[in-house]
Amino acid sequence: MVSTASSADTSAMPSTNLLCPTCKQGDLITISMMLSDRDLTFTTCHLCEAKWWERDGDLVPLASVIDLVVKK
Repeated sequence: MVSTASSADTSAMPSTNLLCPTCKQGDLITISMMLSDRDLTFTTCHLCEAKWWERDGDLVPLASVIDLVVKK
């Protein structure tokens, strides 16, 4: 599922309260998926290009995401 959300659309946003933690803007792109029976979400800020991953609602480093993919 791919969604683009602004401050008016809260349906598919992760726990970032609709704001980029880096630039404090709300122009985020979120991609959600299931991997190894766990919710995995990638979010990027359209304005400052900050990127982050969340697994089951918790922030995780990219290395953890890669480990999940390699184990699959």
